[in-house]
Amino acid sequence: MNRRVPIAALTALCALVAGPVAGQGLLELDGSPVVYEDRILEREHDAGLPLVPSEGRYVVVHLAENRVFVFEGEDAIWSAPAGTGTGFRLETNSHRWTFTTPRGLFKIKRMEKDPVWQAPDWWYAERGLRIPSYDHPSRFIPGAMGNSAVYLGDGIAIHGTQAPAQLLNPDPEARRVSHGCIRLTNEAARELMHLVDVGATVLVY
Repeated sequence: MNRRVPIAALTALCALVAGPVAGQGLLELDGSPVVYEDRILEREHDAGLPLVPSEGRYVVVHLAENRVFVFEGEDAIWSAPAGTGTGFRLETNSHRWTFTTPRGLFKIKRMEKDPVWQAPDWWYAERGLRIPSYDHPSRFIPGAMGNSAVYLGDGIAIHGTQAPAQLLNPDPEARRVSHGCIRLTNEAARELMHLVDVGATVLVY
């Protein structure tokens, strides 16, 4: 879905993650609700600068609302609902994993159509399976990342999914479904690939 969102509204949405509320607060941008019952906009915030200093388009992943935006300067020109890390912890005798989406500034390292996922050790541990060698054929799983992947490095990517229904729930909290990556529907992931370039900045917060 392509739509321009004023920076004042987007910055308020991104920078002011509100606490519990009394009543049913609901913020609408261009008629589409983006803040739900457990969050409201506490105050207006007016900013005349881009969220990220950039000469070209950049991506913002807003974890509180589980949404991905593409910005041009001060304007959000595109957005889509996203799935992010559950926060679940998994431990074995020798390893410990926490499945959260890392925050910070990243650069798009590369983009790939029809990616093949290389399953990490936790995938086997989660299923009670013996962990194979790093290059074992069982690790390479076509389709697990949907039809498109935007790689940010350190094992994190924005990619498609085999389970798009998980991303259609209007409640952002219900979209905490990943092991750390940022999931989009296949359609949205492919659109994102055509909207940004390798080297573009990605802000995750």
